[in-house]
Amino acid sequence: MRRRFETLLSAGVAIFTKHSLERVLQQIVDSAREVVGARYAALGVLGPDRQSLSQFVTSGLSEVERERIGELPRGRGLLGLVIREPKPIRSADINRHPKRYGFPPHHPPMKSFLGVPIRSRGEVFGNLYLTEKIGAKEFDREDEAITVLLAAHAAVAVENARLHDESQRLVGQVKAMQRQRDLFSAMMNHELRNALTGVYGWAERLVRGKSPEQHSRAAREVYEGAERTITLLNNFLDLARLDAGKVRPVWRDVEIAAAVDRAIAGLEPAAEAKRVRLLTEYTNGAATLRTDPVRLEQILVNLLSNAVRHSPDGDTVAVQVEQGSSDVRFRVVDHGPGVPPELRAGIFEPFERFDPHSGLGTGLGLPVSRRLAEVMGGRLAVENTVGPGATFTLALPHRPPDAV
Repeated sequence: MRRRFETLLSAGVAIFTKHSLERVLQQIVDSAREVVGARYAALGVLGPDRQSLSQFVTSGLSEVERERIGELPRGRGLLGLVIREPKPIRSADINRHPKRYGFPPHHPPMKSFLGVPIRSRGEVFGNLYLTEKIGAKEFDREDEAITVLLAAHAAVAVENARLHDESQRLVGQVKAMQRQRDLFSAMMNHELRNALTGVYGWAERLVRGKSPEQHSRAAREVYEGAERTITLLNNFLDLARLDAGKVRPVWRDVEIAAAVDRAIAGLEPAAEAKRVRLLTEYTNGAATLRTDPVRLEQILVNLLSNAVRHSPDGDTVAVQVEQGSSDVRFRVVDHGPGVPPELRAGIFEPFERFDPHSGLGTGLGLPVSRRLAEVMGGRLAVENTVGPGATFTLALPHRPPDAV
């Protein structure tokens, strides 16, 4: 008796050291099997209908045995009796009990049975089941009393685990809110303010300038500054929607060459201002792709915009399209300063900088583009390159699993 009492205390301590609900449930069945002395133990969690089991955690069965049994119990037969009549039930032989339902194929033989309900928040949360008493033909009253006590410990641990899981969820929500606040603050204090300051400065020159040359340049700068501001705001809104899980791709069969041409056309004015040539290269005859055409063009425009902005005057930016066995890869290659290895992970975070001393931020284009690529079933990465320049690769599957 003393040994069993010490084991029970150890089991209670072990149960309360776990925090997540999944680990608590597993520790409960493991501890029950050890304390009571049973070959097998299980814990069935009641489903929303309060009549069936939505989760079934076992102890004493190997992974191979569980796989051979197949579908887990739903709460019929003797297991269902403990659900309908939430009180301890003992049986010397399951196979002779009037409420027995039978075992599925490949189920190990079981005779002696003990079932005890677990109550949490004043209602039955689930049931603890023990079978095959070790060293005896059946479970006795002492076994039942110990299991009832263990179930009471389990109920408190389950409640603590629920509170822990809920607190973790709330912490995640708070972090997400803080992230949105930080993004908005960074956008307002840095990117948006800089963009609007430039627009205001050139607008002032446009109003006060006297020569046609001043008017022409000021008008172009105002237009480009306004366009950058709108792009920044759209990217911010997209990132907020991505974080909230509200972006859903609209799948279409897309002509790859046409999509690339549209993206390039949007960057031609900026490229011409720097005398940067925009080139396209196709490998393996990539023709069509099942994807979201709007989001594909958005990603390509973001990549091309960065490439043109960081390219030397008079240089080239290339879009290389290669069809693989399972995906299509779009590479945007420039010959600018490149991205140092220690900064490659950070550039996909909002407002990180290519060059910490340049004062030039990457804004939200790359973070939004990577998240959009993931939503579309693909990936976006910067390649390791030798020498100056940067290569960003967008890989999209031929047909995403959820595309219709």
